[in-house]
Amino acid sequence: MKNVYVLHGCCDQNEFEDVNIPSGSNFHWIPWLQKQLIVKGYNCQTPEMPTPYKPDYNIWAGIFETYPIDSDTVLVGHSCGCGFLLRYLRDNNHIKIKKMILIAPWLDINHSLGGFLNFDLQSALFDRVEELHIFYSKDEKVDGVKETVELIKNTYPNIIYHEFENHGHFCLGQMHTCEFPDLLSVI
Repeated sequence: MKNVYVLHGCCDQNEFEDVNIPSGSNFHWIPWLQKQLIVKGYNCQTPEMPTPYKPDYNIWAGIFETYPIDSDTVLVGHSCGCGFLLRYLRDNNHIKIKKMILIAPWLDINHSLGGFLNFDLQSALFDRVEELHIFYSKDEKVDGVKETVELIKNTYPNIIYHEFENHGHFCLGQMHTCEFPDLLSVI
């Protein structure tokens, strides 16, 4: 059975503590995607990472390493979840995967999260990832995403780039739907 792991991004503390807003792993398109993949026979997990408003790389890595990853695994990240996945693969250079899909990737270029995403991209990642995809929307408004996309594209010139209109940061409020068939088809 193919494993797909979908990692949510970060949020501010007010959003995290608001009981009327779903947790990161249960928000936007993530639950819809998980259900679609489970119905198709995939093992799809959406780990809930602690304190996404003040993430700690070592704690997130400790949780993430409990999930089995092999050469058929697909990793999907959203926003700073992408940065975490890139750093995690950099730190675990023995891991080979089928696909990595980065949705509105964010690498914290200005280091607003301290050392959470303090690392350099490695071009050798392509030796261990069969396919690397970026999803980007022209109306992205989150500071640093456009710069992150350019940095990733320059580091990994063989990346498969998917550009959208009117998807913003690929959140429910900008997409106006929890369905994400374009992502499902790439998986």
